[in-house]
Amino acid sequence: MTVLPSERFVLARHTTPGGEIQLQQRPLIDGSLAFEIISDGVFLMASYNQASERALAHHALEAVMTALGSGLRVLVGGLGMGFTLQATLARDVASVDVVEVSPYIIEWNRTYFAPLNADALADPRVRLIQNDLYTVLRASPKAAYHAILLDVDNGPSWLAHENNARLYTLAALERWSALLVPGGSFAVWSAQQEPEFLERLQTVFGRAEELSVTDPNQEKGQVDYFIYRGVSPFSTLRAYP
Repeated sequence: MTVLPSERFVLARHTTPGGEIQLQQRPLIDGSLAFEIISDGVFLMASYNQASERALAHHALEAVMTALGSGLRVLVGGLGMGFTLQATLARDVASVDVVEVSPYIIEWNRTYFAPLNADALADPRVRLIQNDLYTVLRASPKAAYHAILLDVDNGPSWLAHENNARLYTLAALERWSALLVPGGSFAVWSAQQEPEFLERLQTVFGRAEELSVTDPNQEKGQVDYFIYRGVSPFSTLRAYP
C-alpha cells in the first residue's frame, strides 16, 4: 500500500508522565486515511501496518491450540490499534486480558479504531486492565494463561520508554514463563532482529524461535518485522485446571 509522504494532521495530543502521545492521520494514495500513533517522539504503529500485528496472535496461538485445545486464556500486553486483539478473538479463546496503561489509546480504540478492529474492546470475552504491564507481570498468578502476546515497544531493545527494558530481562522472562500453563506460548513483536533477546528466550523456554513477517511500510514498500516465540515445556510447570 503506497502512502503519500506528507499532509499529516494531528487528531489528538496529550502530555503524560511518560511523555507526549499523539494520534495523527495522513492520506493514502487510494484516497483513504491512515492513523499513526507517536509516543514521546517515537513512531509506534500505523493502521496500514496490520499484517505483522495480526501475525503476532496467529503465531502465538498456533503454537498452543493443537496441544491445548479450545477455550484458551490469553494475555495481550499493549492494545495499540486493536489488531492483535481482534486476531486473537477470531480464534476459539475463552477470555482475553488486555493490559494498556494509556487512557488515550483506550479511548481511541473505542472511537477512531473501532471500525478498523471490529470494536474488539466490546467483545464480552475481553477484560481491559488499565495498568502498567510490569505491575501486572508481578501481580498475576502462576499458570494463569495459555498464551501471552506482547507488543508495547518497537522491540526488546528499541523501546518506547526506557523503563520497558525490565519487561525483557532474563528475570522477567522467567516470570512470564511462570504465568503460562504447561505448553503455553509467549510471543513478542519486534521491528528489528533481536539476537540477544532470542538467546535469553532460549535460556528460559528451551524451545524458542524468530519468525519473520512481511508488512507494508510507508517509505520502503515492504519490510520484514519479527516475532519472537517461546513455548513452555510440559514437564516443568504444574497443571492448571
